[in-house]
Amino acid sequence: MFSDNNFITIRQLKLLLILDIFGMGITILPQKAVYFGGQNGWLLILVGLVLSIFFLMVINNVAKIYPNDNFVDYTCKILGKPLGIIISFGFIIKIMIGVAMEIRIFSEILKEIMLFNTPFWVISFSMLALCGFMASKGYEARGRIAEILVFVVFIPLAFVFFIAIFDIDFSNLKPFFKEIEAKKALEGSGYMIFYFTGIEFIFLVYPYVREKEKIQKATIGAIITVGLIMTAITTITIARFGKYDIAHQMWPVLEIMDTIDLPGSFIERQDALIMTFWIISIFMMVNAGIFFSSLIFKDIAKIGTHTTFICICIPVIYIISFLPANITEVYMLMDKFYLTFGIFYIVILPLALYTVAKIRGLKNETI
Repeated sequence: MFSDNNFITIRQLKLLLILDIFGMGITILPQKAVYFGGQNGWLLILVGLVLSIFFLMVINNVAKIYPNDNFVDYTCKILGKPLGIIISFGFIIKIMIGVAMEIRIFSEILKEIMLFNTPFWVISFSMLALCGFMASKGYEARGRIAEILVFVVFIPLAFVFFIAIFDIDFSNLKPFFKEIEAKKALEGSGYMIFYFTGIEFIFLVYPYVREKEKIQKATIGAIITVGLIMTAITTITIARFGKYDIAHQMWPVLEIMDTIDLPGSFIERQDALIMTFWIISIFMMVNAGIFFSSLIFKDIAKIGTHTTFICICIPVIYIISFLPANITEVYMLMDKFYLTFGIFYIVILPLALYTVAKIRGLKNETI
């Protein structure tokens, strides 16, 4: 524990999960949805949401077996210490690669749209340093700031997309439920699970929540909320641009914001205002990644302080973010990342832990 009061409320857990998930890939979600499902791609997000709820329930049922133990300890109890330690190290790698790619995408977009003359490394390092500082303050501090930042993220977002509704062509969504190949629809539905990356953090949160019996209901409500928001954003974006234009856009969600004229035109840098939601959501996602990767690292080592391991993780994440040569390689690497680490820690590991626990007859400890 970081302090005697490092607990969060159920409300804070729900807000943290919404913000942690929302930053993952929202800028290109409509493009991927169109790639797999055409104008009906928004439907695949809903299917992905249902699948994510299922795996979230499995994760919750695993974490409830030893609700007061950290991830490293209860994984070792269920699978044995050697395998548990290997899986825990893999979890660190998984989180750090995901954070590094998000930092790279964030820096590329910010440099291209807003900070033309700012060196790439300055943008990346500034965000990592800020997120590392926030992560060092503990889980309770993250919960408190989530209660503030959720309004900064979603009020501008709701405002912009409300305006967008008045200038879209719903015929771009026709024909409904047609022209989707069964194989591609199945593949796309499975792929959409990875846009709910962040649900695996529930493996780690039980020791930090007092009302443990309410966690499952709260987390399900959180991903339903973020899933419906993602579906709405994707639907509006497809309706505004059409599936053919979206296929050729790098960041369709940011494009739709750039094409909206705010009433009165009294703001000179409209792009800076409407990108606020995205910058804050990336901050929360990166902050979560640094927090949890260093937390697992500390639980494995069982020495040192949480801040020490934050200082170890940040340089590693920073170096990884520079490995891809360009943004195209970043997205290629993320696809490979989803199909390896993503599948293992969101799909395979929860099912494996749950199955082994049932076979061994392990029952939930008293919450």
